[in-house]
Amino acid sequence: MDIEDFLEDMFVSPEQFVILSAPEALHKVRFVQACVHKDCIEVELGIEEGGTRLVYKLCSEEECIRIFLDFFENAFIPGMEEYKPVEF
Repeated sequence: MDIEDFLEDMFVSPEQFVILSAPEALHKVRFVQACVHKDCIEVELGIEEGGTRLVYKLCSEEECIRIFLDFFENAFIPGMEEYKPVEF
């Protein structure tokens, strides 16, 4: 199985989630995780910058796949203005 297969499973099974982490932060992103949230996909990023903080955005399945593949290929540079802090 590859990343897209895991994401496709998550899209049809809302109790699933997918996490992809890197051994070192890439463009300040240590990990990317996603889950189905109502009718949208919630993508969260673990940002390392003076500690680790969690940010999120809601997106389409296509955008979620692109984020994960770009992160895997070391090509993901997040537009931080699109993300909001996760509130606990």
